[in-house]
Amino acid sequence: MNDIESIAPVESTPVNTPASASIPQSTSQPRVPFTRRRWLTIALISFIITLLAGGLMTARIRTFLKANPPEVYVFRKVDKREFIYAGRPVTLLDDNTNPQTPTLVLSYGEATQRIPVTVANVDRPQRNALPGLLPHEDWLRVLRMARVTGETPKSFLAKLDKGEVPDRLVIVARIPRPGSDPATWGSVWKKDWQFDFYELLPSGEIAKYPRLAYPTTRGMKKPKDGELHEGTWEYQAALQTMPQAGAIGPTRNFFGNAIAAASWTLPLAAFAGLTCTYALIFGLAPTRKTTNAGKSFREA
Repeated sequence: MNDIESIAPVESTPVNTPASASIPQSTSQPRVPFTRRRWLTIALISFIITLLAGGLMTARIRTFLKANPPEVYVFRKVDKREFIYAGRPVTLLDDNTNPQTPTLVLSYGEATQRIPVTVANVDRPQRNALPGLLPHEDWLRVLRMARVTGETPKSFLAKLDKGEVPDRLVIVARIPRPGSDPATWGSVWKKDWQFDFYELLPSGEIAKYPRLAYPTTRGMKKPKDGELHEGTWEYQAALQTMPQAGAIGPTRNFFGNAIAAASWTLPLAAFAGLTCTYALIFGLAPTRKTTNAGKSFREA
């Protein structure tokens, strides 16, 4: 038999791996998560900023209101066609001599003023049988008004009814878009409304003020000339003639009022307060429990 030749072990030759093929080790540091302490620190700083900005805002508003006291009026609607004011008889009578242009004749002592009927009851003749001034309720208001001074409107109105405070008597006429139906589109096309103002003066005269249009500016923009300006008695009286008692009235305009006087302190206080709230939510949130998959991404 031939001898079985032993197989010599084969030595493996090491493979030279180029340096460029080696796997590089990452040198970037892991992102450090926000800890509870950091969130609470942000909340504390934001809270301090909120207090400081709020204090400055309050001081600015107080200074503005002291220099510019707001004009707030209370109104009491008059529904009668005949009454006495300032010792003189007042009457409001319909004149339908010309059915195409009906008017309401206002008499105050010896003074007379004709007020055009802007919403005639042509399609609703049954409304003409209503008592007092109800037939003209869609467009006309006769108002006793007085400026509130240092008390609630409710208590001041009680004094007005008792005659304990001086008042004024004004008449406001709302003029909708010509040809519009007051029961439908006429009550929606607000930007086309205009307003006439009359006042019975204690001297026995009837004053007629310039006609004003519905306000179209909003936010911090300056009101346009010839439009109602928020904060005036004309604006507040005109609200009484709008459908739904002014519920669909003008958009608020803050030009020249206390909100505008607050300036940058208002947004700063709001932003700092919001930041404080969010920081507290994250800072006081419960810590996630550690699992076998790894540690929580948040550490107390």
